[in-house]
Amino acid sequence: MSDRSESSVASGEDGNGRIEQIAAAALRLFARYGYKRTSMDDIAREAGVARATLYLHFKGKDDVFRAMLAGLGGQVETRCREALATPGPFAHRLAALMEAHHGTAFSAFSAGEHLGELKAVMTAIAGDELAAFEALFVRFASELFEDAAARGEIAIARSGLSLNSLIATLTRAAAGAKYGEQPSCEHYLIRLREVAAVFAAAVAPAASAPS
Repeated sequence: MSDRSESSVASGEDGNGRIEQIAAAALRLFARYGYKRTSMDDIAREAGVARATLYLHFKGKDDVFRAMLAGLGGQVETRCREALATPGPFAHRLAALMEAHHGTAFSAFSAGEHLGELKAVMTAIAGDELAAFEALFVRFASELFEDAAARGEIAIARSGLSLNSLIATLTRAAAGAKYGEQPSCEHYLIRLREVAAVFAAAVAPAASAPS
């Protein structure tokens, strides 16, 4: 990976809008056909731009892939903020957050059977973007747990884990919910809600815990 960004510097709203347009088109193609089978020409056609325009903003497919992942991260961040503002009990807000982060990512890539390949590509060429994406959940989950604890809704210590360990375990559980035969988006969201219910029960205050 180059030490500097491979994206050409785009000026004005038109440039930013065009990059978002290309990144969204690339996401659809990568999900449908995988990384290897998607060419720059395919991306240009899907985005409705000339090949020269594509190369004005990106030097190659790796660069497009990184922009695609960063763009998805921006969408997920917005949805996570909305999830934290969701009214209702802690378990409901936790489920909303997991759906906003893990559910959005899963639905974006679940159109085809290329999750394994795309995750390998993320690790190989988009490590910084992948780390930033994963850090989003840690940041918002920490905010959710800490706020709920301050309000007396939950007691983190009842889980027997530190907050960092609790969120790391929650992240692994969300990943584990995809194992086995690939679930549909609807079934994956159901699994995320079940995971959220289990973790909410683990931190329920003593007075709220079932006898």
